[in-house]
Amino acid sequence: GLESARRAERRLTHLAAERAEVDRQARADEDQLHDAEGWLVGWETARAALRARIEAAQEAAGRAEQLAVRRESARTRLEAARTRDRLTGEAAQAQRSALDSAEHAVQARNRWLDLKEQRLNGIAAELAAGLTDGTPCAVCGATEHPAPARKVAGHVDRAAEERAQTDHQDAEEQRARDERRLAAVREALAAAT
Repeated sequence: GLESARRAERRLTHLAAERAEVDRQARADEDQLHDAEGWLVGWETARAALRARIEAAQEAAGRAEQLAVRRESARTRLEAARTRDRLTGEAAQAQRSALDSAEHAVQARNRWLDLKEQRLNGIAAELAAGLTDGTPCAVCGATEHPAPARKVAGHVDRAAEERAQTDHQDAEEQRARDERRLAAVREALAAAT
């Protein structure tokens, strides 16, 4: 009897303790379940917000790529426009230089031809300067020179004519360089437009 009642009492105490532990675990499980349900309810909202941010970021990245392509295209067009403007200015300057050097070459040629003509007109005086009595004339062979031609004021000698010819050749070379430069700039301008 008594022993059996004591065992039953111990068993009852043990069962009461087990039940208290099971109740505590059940409450803990309910709390955890409640927290999980709360988190899951918030999860759909958080998930939708994160998905929207991802989609917005992907769309922004796509727009950024498109804008980068457009920016590069605009930068290329801007550089081409700047090159065209620079070459247009260079072409105008090269045109002026070519015209100036062509005019200078014509003037140098005319000066050279004028001096050549003046020298030819005064060549008799130049030849007469080398005549001495008793020595035959290089033109007619006479040994007497009663009235040799005299140099007049402004007489043009060989050195002056040669200087004028050299000036003319230099001016022609400059004209040719300026025309080549003009052609090169025009070609570059045509390629840039």
